[in-house]
Amino acid sequence: MNNIYNDEQNERNFSKVIIITVSIVLLVIVVGCILLVGISVFKNITHSDTQDYSKYMTRIEDTLKRIKEKYIEDVDIDKLIDGAVSGMVEATEDPYTRYMDEEEYKELLTEGTQTYGGLGIHITFDADSQSIKIIGIMPNTPAVESDLKIGDLITSVDSTQVNMKNYYECTDKLKGEANTQVKLTIKRDGNTIEKTITRADILPNNVESEIMNNDIGYIHIWSFDNNVYKQFKEEYDKLKGKNIKGLIIDVRNNPGGLVSDTVSILKEMLPKCDMVKLVYKDQSEKVYKCDGKNEIKIPVAVLVNSSSASASEILASAIKDSKIGVLVGTKTFGKGVVQEIEPLDDRGALAITVAKYYTASGVEIHKNGIEPDIAVDIPEEYSKSYTIPRDKDTQLIKAIEYINSKK
Repeated sequence: MNNIYNDEQNERNFSKVIIITVSIVLLVIVVGCILLVGISVFKNITHSDTQDYSKYMTRIEDTLKRIKEKYIEDVDIDKLIDGAVSGMVEATEDPYTRYMDEEEYKELLTEGTQTYGGLGIHITFDADSQSIKIIGIMPNTPAVESDLKIGDLITSVDSTQVNMKNYYECTDKLKGEANTQVKLTIKRDGNTIEKTITRADILPNNVESEIMNNDIGYIHIWSFDNNVYKQFKEEYDKLKGKNIKGLIIDVRNNPGGLVSDTVSILKEMLPKCDMVKLVYKDQSEKVYKCDGKNEIKIPVAVLVNSSSASASEILASAIKDSKIGVLVGTKTFGKGVVQEIEPLDDRGALAITVAKYYTASGVEIHKNGIEPDIAVDIPEEYSKSYTIPRDKDTQLIKAIEYINSKK
């Protein structure tokens, strides 16, 4: 009886073992199938994401091999790669997207922290003339001494003809050690002018201020870089300490600069509001907001013209939209795109246009510009001059009139 029971028990145990074993095998098979499908899908996704790039990389690799093996002279592979990367960004035909080699990138990282040898000009690329256009001139610099003017078109630098492809190479040539010279060919009013200019140390200071008509503060911002927020704050606090009754901010001929510093400046004045919106390729948005804690309580006028670009347009449009002040002058330049710096494997970096600016009211700045509230032209004889006599500066005069009417 006991033996029969044991046999039945053993048979039941054996059956359980078989069932468990089969279950484990089936589970392994199912899991294995899931893993195989997952890996296959992952491989397909990865392949799908990279197959186009890998095809193009093969072309680049083939080109490198053929040049290295057959070109009659010895070549530097790093230099060839620099050329390839530079060529790719130039093919975008966007003057603001560019490649910076290792030296240029290091210079960018230290820019604004020290003086540099140069001429003291603010510039942009002029596509129509394929030249460097002067859109601003810093005070007390070689540019002033050499009688360079706003609107001048630099067509060559040290005998290198300017074009879109070598624009940044030519702008780099404008810089150099103090007391060294650079030769420029300039087009002005249809005439060609040759100038040899001696570089000087340029102080990284882009903000000046003064008191006008006894109680109106005036701040001139030449460019939104070189720690411009800190500079603005110092000058702004000085003016507020003198109990000003109105404020004029001059961003005429200002080519722009850092969005972050511009936003910080605006936060010193604006009420609670949206300041500017960035829209990226995937239609995602970044909205810069002001908490209104430092809202200015006196009338404000901002001087603008056709050479007020980029960050200048952000500041001008935010002040206009917030209703704390008005814009006086002429329509702004219309440079409403933002670049991000992307380092490349410790060898240089890309400056890539990644987004467009929109004003708080929804106006696309790029290629459109910002219309002034009070349109005023400068007298023709001073339209390209760096210095305008105060009694001839019709835009400044109108801004003062506006401030006085609102006191």
